[in-house]
Amino acid sequence: MATFAFFPVREEHRRADGLNFALAVGASASAARVAAEILLGEPNALVGWTSVDLTSAPAAFVGGMPVGARGQSVWPSLDRGGSYMKGA
Repeated sequence: MATFAFFPVREEHRRADGLNFALAVGASASAARVAAEILLGEPNALVGWTSVDLTSAPAAFVGGMPVGARGQSVWPSLDRGGSYMKGA
């Protein structure tokens, strides 16, 4: 089974409690999404969020810093304040 990351792409899909990133394992992205929603205790909590299969995705972190816009299009390039993240 693959590991999937989930995160909101649009501002209006962000959660008020600040839990805006989820990881879950599943046979498919939809199965992993359901597993993540069960862990959160909220059915349909991740509707509208992007899923990324970590098997083939570029690294999400380099040296502890999140990877931003440089040379990739999988992960978000802006932080919560609207500034560009540092890339690797």
